[in-house]
Amino acid sequence: MTNSRRPLGFWSATALVVGSMIGSGTFLLPATLAPYGAATLIGWAITLCGALLLAVTFARLAKRWPQTGGPYVFARNAFGELPGFMVAWSYWISMWCAIAAIAVAFAGSVGAIFPALTATPVRAAACGLVALWLCAGSTCWACARPAACSY
Repeated sequence: MTNSRRPLGFWSATALVVGSMIGSGTFLLPATLAPYGAATLIGWAITLCGALLLAVTFARLAKRWPQTGGPYVFARNAFGELPGFMVAWSYWISMWCAIAAIAVAFAGSVGAIFPALTATPVRAAACGLVALWLCAGSTCWACARPAACSY
């Protein structure tokens, strides 16, 4: 068995981000919807159908316009420069909210294991911020070493 180290590539990093987004929603949503009982299953089914339709839409658009840029390119090609810009801007802003949701989910999970770390709102916020800064710092550190970065 070989012990080779491979750098974290583009697709691996993308899979980690997608997994984090799905994971935080998976762990946060049931606790929020629990008071509504079995009706939440209907909500999950509707959400699943919407997500699948969105995935099919993006797959067809990517096949039609095989360019990098995702939603920005699709909106720009279909509707022009201004709608493309607005889509890119709103996507960027929505990522801020998504990162905040991941931090909240992380702090909640850590708080379930180590309640003292999230006993106050300030400690919970610090826990989430430390996790974000560790992730950002490790990414910057890996990119600072050209041999470890695949970009």
